[in-house]
Amino acid sequence: MSETTETLFRTPQDALVFAFNYSMQTRDRSAMDRLAAPSPRTGKGLSGNDGAGQAGMIRRELQQLTDLERAVLVARFAPKAWPCTCGHACCSGYTPNPEYQEAITLLTQKVMPSLAGRLVHYQLRRGLIEKAAGRKVEIKALALICEVSEKTAGEHWQIIKLWFQGQPKRKAKPSKRRRAAAGTATADIADEAHLHDEAIDAPAIESAVDGVDSKARKRADELLSTLPFIRP
Repeated sequence: MSETTETLFRTPQDALVFAFNYSMQTRDRSAMDRLAAPSPRTGKGLSGNDGAGQAGMIRRELQQLTDLERAVLVARFAPKAWPCTCGHACCSGYTPNPEYQEAITLLTQKVMPSLAGRLVHYQLRRGLIEKAAGRKVEIKALALICEVSEKTAGEHWQIIKLWFQGQPKRKAKPSKRRRAAAGTATADIADEAHLHDEAIDAPAIESAVDGVDSKARKRADELLSTLPFIRP
């Protein structure tokens, strides 16, 4: 009789969140720390050595991705910071997650070709990358910090958003046609008037454009769907 493996994650996305958050679940944290910031859970997942092995299998599959693809997934699903209980007066209670910071740095570099010909403030570019990856960033506030106009920040946002998130295919509106009489027809020859169709052109159909986010997630889905504990 073959052993049945339980499906622990409803989607590959749930598995990604679990794997990227697992180190936080297993690090030594005080009871007060755990109460203040409980470990995030998606799907069922496992704990202890089983959970570590499970997270390791997920991450091992992701090693087949390119550096850019992995950076996209980290930016989308990994925690931005870890809880910190060092007790220092300057501590905010959190410390940056190095994996997330490195991913944002790489993406900030990789987007440069899409901004060719533009002088881009590094902090503006980095902030917009984080916004594209899901962080709450207000264009107006970011523009003020970077000392650029809101219009300039908005224009750069549209480029970075397209690069990261892509663009869905727009539906074409049905063409409208109207029949018009050619020349002036008298009542006697109205039935014989030459009629022609004048087409009113619909807007051009724009093809769907995959951003780096959708490309990375599709590739990750292909890899993770082979694991027995993830529902394809």
